[in-house]
Amino acid sequence: MTPPAPEPPEEPADEPLEETPGLPPAGPHAARTVPLVRGGPARRAAEPLAWWAALFALYLSLISTIDIIEITVGAVVAAFGAAAATAGRRALFTTGTAHDPAGTRRPAADLAPGARPVPPARLLPPLALLPGQIVADSARVAVLGASGGTWTPLAVAPGAANRGTATLLVSTSPATFVGAVDPERGLLHVHRLGRGPSAFERRLRGTGLVREAR
Repeated sequence: MTPPAPEPPEEPADEPLEETPGLPPAGPHAARTVPLVRGGPARRAAEPLAWWAALFALYLSLISTIDIIEITVGAVVAAFGAAAATAGRRALFTTGTAHDPAGTRRPAADLAPGARPVPPARLLPPLALLPGQIVADSARVAVLGASGGTWTPLAVAPGAANRGTATLLVSTSPATFVGAVDPERGLLHVHRLGRGPSAFERRLRGTGLVREAR
């Protein structure tokens, strides 16, 4: 009589995957999350320096006489331009933590109903004031310098396009620039050399693109 074959040993059950706080549940049907890659300190510093060098070189190429005053003004104007370009680029491409149905990472405010770009036609009235504001602010920087000033938060309409547009427009004139963008809270951190908002900024608020933060 042939003895019965031994039963194969039971395989251990798969242990449940541990869930990390703040992330979606693990599992075969879990939503896929693409990690947000951020540059190191050297890369973050290289971007504004590259913008500054390019803008400073452009400024020097446009003037007829190079002296200490022109160099100083050019360096200051290039610094404002570099800050604006860096903040604008980050405002357009910075992502948040909310997930849309496609699985991309976007700030929660961008998913709210009505989060659409401000119509370009609505920006024409403030744009008409921008050339005069640039001339006035450039004269102020040349005479009084660019030291001092205050920081103030401005609320910006949701959406990457609105954040980028607001950052570039607010930073175009030398007396104001956007130093940081908070997509999750919908805020621009603006540095002003003057005591209050300029005529251009007040007109820009009327478009709904930016407003005073509460």
